Amino acid sequence: MKTAQKVAFTTCVATLVLIAIGVWVRASGSGLGCPDWPLCHGQAVPPGDLGHEPIIEFIHRVAAGAVGILIIITAALAWIYYRHSEPVLWSATANVPLVGLQGFLGAITVWQELPPEVVATHLLLAMIILSLLALTAFGMYRADPDRYEQNRKRSPAERNLGRLAVLSLLFFPLVLWIGGYMTESGAATACSGWPLCDGHILPANDNQEIMHMLHRYLAGLYVLLLAPLSWFAWKRRQEIAWASTVALSVAGLYVVQVFVGALNVWFTFPQPLTISHTVIAALLWFAISAAAVLGYYAPVRHPERTFVTEPNEVTA
Repeated sequence: MKTAQKVAFTTCVATLVLIAIGVWVRASGSGLGCPDWPLCHGQAVPPGDLGHEPIIEFIHRVAAGAVGILIIITAALAWIYYRHSEPVLWSATANVPLVGLQGFLGAITVWQELPPEVVATHLLLAMIILSLLALTAFGMYRADPDRYEQNRKRSPAERNLGRLAVLSLLFFPLVLWIGGYMTESGAATACSGWPLCDGHILPANDNQEIMHMLHRYLAGLYVLLLAPLSWFAWKRRQEIAWASTVALSVAGLYVVQVFVGALNVWFTFPQPLTISHTVIAALLWFAISAAAVLGYYAPVRHPERTFVTEPNEVTA
């Protein structure tokens, strides 16, 4: 694996870690641990005598800055070595202003004292950035000049699997945004039971119960997209090298996610389960994004362009 690819995949992992830290901020009640932005209690480093909330929020800001730097480096490497692949180039480039927008949304959440709609949008934008990173990282691997001939054509089965992944990914933002809004608005604890809401299939005439159950209904309906994706991937596992990984990852993560969601309700959202629920969602999002890239994207050589090869590199 080459340097640019290593940096891109490292940035994917770092983004997943950042999402986990962001949920830790929310679950621990540290969202306003630093009531100002970009400083924290008027200082570059938060005072140590104000409890753990400022420290947790400060860790999140430092991690976000580190991921932002990695995204910029990834974009620079894409421009140096992958100008022959427009999807790689423009996905890496698009992430630079998006990470700036993400920082601005983070500032708004502090200035406006954590409005649920902004918090949910902040989480959704993190997932969009993660999808673009998946396109950049896996696209770099696909578009590598040394592997061009073996990667330039996708079989019909791979393309169909990629289409199923794209279709699944298009529904995910609705489930995720409503889940983020539900948690931040206080609707997470509106229903005391699972799978029923206070013993009823339908919520009462209460906005928080409606929001809570809407998230459950949408998460349940999502199986109608993920089941065909997993089944098709598993069926084609002999034909497509990475299909079994997709099938097991998507099916396994979804089942675990539903179970963790139920545990959250039963045990009134303890921090470890709350964090796990969003991290599993991020891993599922990344798995589906990777499947979409691997199945749908095939590099196209532009005759007028010259491949630039990294010096002194060893190909995996």
